[in-house]
Amino acid sequence: MIRINLLPYRAARKKENVRNQILIFVAAVVGFIAILSFYHIHLGGKIKALNTQIEGVRKEVVKYNKIVEKVEKIREKMALVQEKLNIINVLDLNRKDGFYLLKTMSDMVIENRMWFTYFESLEKITVTKKTITVTVKKEDGTEKKKKKKITEEKVDVNIEIKGIALDNKTAADFMTRLENAKSLGGTKMFDNVKLVTLHREELSQGKGKPGINLKGFEISCVKVPLEAPDKNKAKSKAKKK
Repeated sequence: MIRINLLPYRAARKKENVRNQILIFVAAVVGFIAILSFYHIHLGGKIKALNTQIEGVRKEVVKYNKIVEKVEKIREKMALVQEKLNIINVLDLNRKDGFYLLKTMSDMVIENRMWFTYFESLEKITVTKKTITVTVKKEDGTEKKKKKKITEEKVDVNIEIKGIALDNKTAADFMTRLENAKSLGGTKMFDNVKLVTLHREELSQGKGKPGINLKGFEISCVKVPLEAPDKNKAKSKAKKK
């Protein structure tokens, strides 16, 4: 009987299997490291691209912040110019206002039914001081609220009218006309129209003739301060029409 010794073959096969497993493990580790390296390089490229994009955005933000500052300065200048134009317009209206007031009063008179006996226009200047909160923009872009004291002057024109009317209705109609009167700027002209007194007056026609019973009245009102007409509102109304 022939005997074959298989131990060397089995040992060699076992060694080969171990070698193959080691090779597979090493290949897997190398592949895993290669995948990690590729992913790391890919992420590094993305991070670099994003950093470049962020840097570009920062530069654009700085650029646009400078533009915004210029725009804000232009807006401040425009607001100042507009304020000056409003003052000029008001002064121009005030220049004509005295004549317009007399014309309005003559137009308000109900012809052949009433007559003026006294007319007075007195200016009353009221000075008021108040504190307002303004927003100040710093160089770093942040905003800071600051309190500022300002002085305002309010000019009230008190008007006193005395006259004679044929009846009570005439005096009432005259007051209604005053309440509906419009100024040169297109706004309400008189405010706080009040009937101070209304009494009976007899007008003598001479000897032997009966007197005429009339109504003496006294009316007070306040002239509304003139404002420059708002051109933007006028344009919007024109567009709507």
